[in-house]
Amino acid sequence: MLTRTWRVLARPDSRPEPRDTADWFRSHGVTLAAVTLIAIQLWWKAALLAHSYFRQDDYRYLDRALASGLSWKYLTFVDAGHLLPLGFAIAWVLARISLYNWPLTCVVTIALLAATCFALLRLLRTLFGNRPGILVPLAVFLFSPLSLAAVAWWAVALEVLPLELAIFMAVHAHVRYLRGGRLRDAVAAAGWLLLGMAAMDKGAVVPLLLLALTSAFFVEGRWPAALVTALTRYWKAWLLYGVLLAGYCAVFFVRLPGSSTQPGDPGSAAHVLAFAATLVGTTLLPGALGGPWRWWAIGYAQASPPAALEQLSWAVAVLIVVVSCTYRTRAWRAWAILFGWIVAADIVPVVIGRLGTQSAAVLGASTRYLTDTTPVLAICLGLAFLPLAGEPDAYRFHRPASLPAGLSVRAVTLLVLGVFLVGSFWSLQALEGVTTTTAARSYIATARAAVAGAPRRTLIVDGPTPATIMDPAFFWRQGYTSQVIGALARGEPARHLSWTLSPRGVIGNLMTFNGQGQLRPVAVEGPSSGPPPRRQHCWRVTAAGTRIPLRGSLYRWPWTARLEYSGPATVLAVRFGGKWSEVTLPAGTHAAYVPVVGAGSAVSVRLAGPAAQSCVAAVTVGSLHPRQAGRAIPATPVPG
Repeated sequence: MLTRTWRVLARPDSRPEPRDTADWFRSHGVTLAAVTLIAIQLWWKAALLAHSYFRQDDYRYLDRALASGLSWKYLTFVDAGHLLPLGFAIAWVLARISLYNWPLTCVVTIALLAATCFALLRLLRTLFGNRPGILVPLAVFLFSPLSLAAVAWWAVALEVLPLELAIFMAVHAHVRYLRGGRLRDAVAAAGWLLLGMAAMDKGAVVPLLLLALTSAFFVEGRWPAALVTALTRYWKAWLLYGVLLAGYCAVFFVRLPGSSTQPGDPGSAAHVLAFAATLVGTTLLPGALGGPWRWWAIGYAQASPPAALEQLSWAVAVLIVVVSCTYRTRAWRAWAILFGWIVAADIVPVVIGRLGTQSAAVLGASTRYLTDTTPVLAICLGLAFLPLAGEPDAYRFHRPASLPAGLSVRAVTLLVLGVFLVGSFWSLQALEGVTTTTAARSYIATARAAVAGAPRRTLIVDGPTPATIMDPAFFWRQGYTSQVIGALARGEPARHLSWTLSPRGVIGNLMTFNGQGQLRPVAVEGPSSGPPPRRQHCWRVTAAGTRIPLRGSLYRWPWTARLEYSGPATVLAVRFGGKWSEVTLPAGTHAAYVPVVGAGSAVSVRLAGPAAQSCVAAVTVGSLHPRQAGRAIPATPVPG
């Protein structure tokens, strides 16, 4: 017998019996299906990332990271009401490895996303066991369109993906603590809570989520009594979590006065209700069911579902809640926890920080405010339908083997899941159809080439970048080329470049960036002087002063005057309806720039230096723009 067995094992062509292979697939089928779903989702999101690029806040994060040291002040800066030390640390590292490197950013994003997906799979298996039912909440998390902004918008991904990872890992470690009573599991949960708080301010709500889950599903009795029992029975964990939360709040409120966004009056109750109704009815419910299927063309990931599908999503959501509450004994608690998270993490912060100055409809349609809801939705969806591992009496009655007309429960579940996946794919395609990153990619690539090819000692006139890069209505000076493109010029070999808002004097190589990212010579666009007086080739300027008329008038504003002059070295004083402004001129024939503030239709010029007189051949007063004629660097924009 032993000899025969050894011969079978030793044969090079020996293979497991078909029955053994089938058994292996049956025993590992759920895991294989879950890994397959995760792989499909990563490929799906990678395609979305390939279509995306840096936008708006992304440049500000990277520019600030490159200009700062990895200090406590830098890490704990409260940006627009958000404390994001972990995201700032990641931005600091990436900015120094390779600035504006989108492929590198995609690799980091996919790595965070993969870790988050496998953390959810681990949590679902810990909560419910390795049963096929866990594939449903897993698929909802993986393919929900609510999470698209958390992947394709890097500033959002920096906040949300680490937070989602922290939620799953903290809940997993906390459940192990509840079941095993080992303090090291509570310490591990506290570590993940710290990571979540470092990711973004919504991480401060995660300890409350752990308390709600514990009292609702891991302690017997009515919920209020179970809450008291949970607090007393697991007081060591709550003390540990509470110390972390108190420390986080202390840092947040100490640093909050330095934020550009401060808590404010949200307005009327109707304004608040309009925001909440839009966020839940227009964005959350359709998004949780595969929508919104259509997006606004303005902004990014702004939900705009068709009215019929929006209302249908309400009915389907109500049906799902009713069925789960009818079937599962504690299902209503799961939905209450989800509702509480939405209020505490998504509605209240926006109401306090942004609603008073922005449109309720625009804010409510922003899916980025709900990206953190998808992990809680996955957990609560599982709790609403599936029994916990080892939980007795989880259902009010025995699950029916089939539904009317002979439909099985599994068939209905697969049908609903299939409709959800089709809707999610449709929503992704629709989002890609209304967004384009070609202009932004081309602008940064062209600006990088311009910085590398600019002549030495080039002085660049500063100005706003295009709205596709950083909208000046929101970012003002933070979106100027000295910040966005200047970050590219901080390293070698581009240290010879400098920026100015108001050029003064004779400048040999004055250039500015156009809307495509090219460097072009500067032109002053505005009214110019006519020809000099009869029988003269210029206006003679003396200490007594000379008035030079313009062919047009300008309103009061900061302008730039460009003077073409010749003569000995001197100091010239220029006035345009306001105060005199002096400029030092070298000897010879040159063009000089003088910043002036005023209004009118004539320029007054006088000598303020030692020369007896000077000669001004032409004057132009106006604003600085790229000259369309002349050499551009690079000659043509780099394709996006």
